[in-house]
Amino acid sequence: MAVAQYRGVVKGRNVVLEEDPGLPDGTGVIVTPVRPVKGSPKALLAALKKSHGISRETGDELRRLIKEGKQPVRFEDPLSSSK
Repeated sequence: MAVAQYRGVVKGRNVVLEEDPGLPDGTGVIVTPVRPVKGSPKALLAALKKSHGISRETGDELRRLIKEGKQPVRFEDPLSSSK
């Protein structure tokens, strides 16, 4: 079953649709914002893309610290009694 979608904008506490949805007054609806809401994952990613970034030296230092902090992978089962 296809879900109907209607475009509109929020004005105060109302949603004003671009076209008549043909629904009777009082019909319950769910409204999903089109643009990312402040603080949402999409908004955070958009802000990160707009950031000025970091210097090459800072990036190199970050990569060095990440590499330095890596822990070896343990393949044995710590809950296994076979030692």
